Amino acid sequence: MRGQCLSTADCVLGPPAATGTCRHGDQGGEGWQEPRTVDGVLFEPVTAEFSFEDDGNELVGDLVRPPWPGPYPAVVFVEGSGPGGRDQGSWQTRLAAAGFASLAYDKPGSGGSTGDWTRQTMTGRAAETVAAVRAVRGREDVLSGAVALIGGSQGGWVAHLAAAADDGIAAVVTVSGPGVSVRVQEEYRLRHQLAAEGFSGADVQQALLLLRDQIRRVQSGDDPARVHAAQAQWHGARWYPALAGTTPESIAFIAGIADYDPAPALAALRCPLLAIFGADDLLVPVEASVRAISNTLDDAGHADHTTVVFPDADHSIRVYTGEGPAQVREGRYTPAERAPGFDELVVTWLRRRLPATDLGYAAR
Repeated sequence: MRGQCLSTADCVLGPPAATGTCRHGDQGGEGWQEPRTVDGVLFEPVTAEFSFEDDGNELVGDLVRPPWPGPYPAVVFVEGSGPGGRDQGSWQTRLAAAGFASLAYDKPGSGGSTGDWTRQTMTGRAAETVAAVRAVRGREDVLSGAVALIGGSQGGWVAHLAAAADDGIAAVVTVSGPGVSVRVQEEYRLRHQLAAEGFSGADVQQALLLLRDQIRRVQSGDDPARVHAAQAQWHGARWYPALAGTTPESIAFIAGIADYDPAPALAALRCPLLAIFGADDLLVPVEASVRAISNTLDDAGHADHTTVVFPDADHSIRVYTGEGPAQVREGRYTPAERAPGFDELVVTWLRRRLPATDLGYAAR
């Protein structure tokens, strides 16, 4: 059954201590940090470095939790494409204010983590995500049956796959997570992003030819370094950095995941899913993704899935705030701000999907 878009009116920041006088730790003590605000309310979450292991790598990030005692429901963030990192902007503070712990960590080879993200497959990324969930789930201050995922962009594919592999994952939120294959999404992105940034039709076609050539040659066994060198005449083109593959390592990565199709993982999904999109997304085919996700889950008899499309919003669910025609940089509006209601929707949906008694402050 397809879910309904939720009202955000009942989304609150947390217990009285978080919305009234803020509880402060001793300055300089463990976990202490400068107070921040959420919707104008002073709030001080507790942040600690957190690490776990997967496939011989040590993954390091920040676990952020509310300042009141647990146990808490929790969220693990699943990063999108590229090297990625633990910085989720205000998200972790907002979740802590709503009663959730959350983990965001550096991808392999980025920040404090060891390894090499360019050597990962979708299956490998999903296994890493499951390892992160199990590490968080094992904490005494986390409710083991109330750990959810938030996956952004490419992280949406990974979140589907991880939740299909681990039925202990309580819920999944995807933000601009495609419902189509990697190859289809990448070709859509190049067409629409480059056109929006003012490149000619000939430029777009050349970029598409390079992408297809990279995938074909590497999948046929060619050395990614040789493929990269063969395209040297295009390396200086202004549109070239928009390609997913601009180094031998990134060419190998995109070729390795190009044929990934999310349909089998979606069909195997059993936990609730909230899929959020921006109507003006230049990087992901929104209509095709909504249709594919909804149809696949309906056909599989999935009981609780909701798709929400924010009008006038880009890939990051941000709306243009400048004057005159919208300006686009790397496929996103600039200047821009978060679409109204987006944060509240995510928090409200998660709180409704995780039992109220699971919230650390429910009995207070």
